[in-house]
Amino acid sequence: MARMSVQSECYPCLQRLINMAVELATSDLGLQAQARQQAQEILDREFLPGVTPAVIANQFNQVIKEITGNPDPFAEHKSAETEVMRRISAELTPRWGHDLASLLSLAAIGNGLDFFRSGNDIVKELTGPVQLVGDDLELFTARLARPGMLLYLADNAGEQFFDLPLVRGLRQHGWQVLYVVKGGPIQNDLSRADLIASGLAADLDPILDTGAPMVGLILEQASPEFRLQYAAADLILAKGQGHIETMAHCDDPRVFFLLQAKCRPIATILGVPQLSFVFKALISLS
Repeated sequence: MARMSVQSECYPCLQRLINMAVELATSDLGLQAQARQQAQEILDREFLPGVTPAVIANQFNQVIKEITGNPDPFAEHKSAETEVMRRISAELTPRWGHDLASLLSLAAIGNGLDFFRSGNDIVKELTGPVQLVGDDLELFTARLARPGMLLYLADNAGEQFFDLPLVRGLRQHGWQVLYVVKGGPIQNDLSRADLIASGLAADLDPILDTGAPMVGLILEQASPEFRLQYAAADLILAKGQGHIETMAHCDDPRVFFLLQAKCRPIATILGVPQLSFVFKALISLS
């Protein structure tokens, strides 16, 4: 299976993330300097072939939170993103059908929102037509024929409004869907607290969290409860680039990825043009 490893363009991207996290975490210039320095040291030390960007980000995000004393530096960003997504989803959802391809496309649209990109670009993409790249819808449909338990690994705060129709559709087809959020604040990813604040916790229940604040999914860092559910799942639907980064090397026919390929390294792993909306089985990766 393909393995996501840091590429040259990942370095400035991770540096931008450090600066953003530090400046959001505190206005104290002394704490900013200390947090930035230690985060930069982690980046320089860990930026090695074979290491994924998400693993590095998980390390320096934790240090930034500890030094600044801010457990959720992206809280205001997440709140703002959530309200934007609430408004856009209310406008777009009625335009989409209820078949599986439409529900997957709608959920993929939600992954287009990202604080690294300009608001104008995001809104233009979210309100335009979407064609999922990848030929694994037929495979997924075949796997759905015998209902079981599916883990839906959520990504960014705000995407829950676009995930809900797909979750409901899968449940209407007899599947037990556990909606999985992060086990604590990490960047702009969706946590249980974020989901509750958005008012959709009851709609998406049952909800499971990974037991740890991490970009993507690193099973060794997840809670025993989550690992048991992961092992028992019949299908796993993973949203967003972080899950590609941390799961692409696995050999697991249960896993399907749904995302927008926002950067060249991710697009290369998936074998698609950059900025494509993608639905692809893990076993299809080269």
